[in-house]
Amino acid sequence: MPRKGLTTVMEFNELVSDFAGRYAIGDIFAKDGLAELVIDGTEITLREDAGGGNVVASAVIGEMPPDSRGIFASLALQANFVAVGATALCLDADTGDLSMTASLPLAVADVDSLSAMIEELVNTAEEWRRNATGFMDVDEEAATTEAEALDANPLSGDPGFLRV
Repeated sequence: MPRKGLTTVMEFNELVSDFAGRYAIGDIFAKDGLAELVIDGTEITLREDAGGGNVVASAVIGEMPPDSRGIFASLALQANFVAVGATALCLDADTGDLSMTASLPLAVADVDSLSAMIEELVNTAEEWRRNATGFMDVDEEAATTEAEALDANPLSGDPGFLRV
């Protein structure tokens, strides 16, 4: 049953605690509207947004090589443009980390909806990680030529790369 009116850090902490209890995650602890955990090798940060209206989950996809950051920034923008829902990809200009963020309104958040959001975030992060690895192994010139011949996106070399 959805919770009504979750708007305080205490209620955010309670939601995370309930989530940890259901899945027997002993090493997650919510404090001051922030919690961190690792699921299947994906680092997840949960926090309450500044306005107190959403729980925000961020997943680190990985560090992109310096010579490819511009390409991945372009891909992230394209993916954000075609994405449906409240998920966004971003590339940190300083660290080169590609990450994604999703949000869930606290007013309707419960353990089931938080679980579903985290599962989708982890699965999508893993897919981006696989695609990024595959992308880095592609001969960029050959991929660009092939993509142009197929009238596909010449940046990715793989028309399916932007699945979010």
